Amino acid sequence: MNRSSILCHLRRFSADTRGNVALESLIWLPFILFVLAATFSLHDAFRYKALNTKAAYTISDAISRETDPIDASYLDGMIELLDFLVRPGGDSSLRVTLVRYNDNDGSYEAEWSQTRGSFSALQTAQVTDMYDQLPHMLHNERVIVVETETYYDPPFAIPGLTGAGLFYNFGFTRPRFAPKIVWSDG
Repeated sequence: MNRSSILCHLRRFSADTRGNVALESLIWLPFILFVLAATFSLHDAFRYKALNTKAAYTISDAISRETDPIDASYLDGMIELLDFLVRPGGDSSLRVTLVRYNDNDGSYEAEWSQTRGSFSALQTAQVTDMYDQLPHMLHNERVIVVETETYYDPPFAIPGLTGAGLFYNFGFTRPRFAPKIVWSDG
């Protein structure tokens, strides 16, 4: 083949419009599928995060309405409620802490802290580090701090957008019908 016949074949190939739709769909289909999967994964991640936040506030609100002492079986029921509300892919964790404000020292103190899952009990020194996250309160006023962690596994693993991991929530509520919530070891 000489140079002129090669150029002739290239001109004829570039002018041929048969099969353009198939070629364009072959180019664009992976991109469109990626965008759909990313959109679905992001929507699912935000939905799951919202479920976790609502579950943490539901548990906090339920505990705030208690007038009787709460115990280990009550907290076991709360972790089951958390699992029911968010349907986690793995283990979930819950930490409930009653925090009191001491106006004489200007400090927060942990009266009691109970956990389920991978959390450890909160001590007064750790509560002091949470100073900016807690509300301003009156002397001897108390709040119930509820922290939750649930594992999220996205439906599609989109690099850089969503990945498996723990969702952490932090919320607090004042006791509603009693000055404080009492923990009972019995």
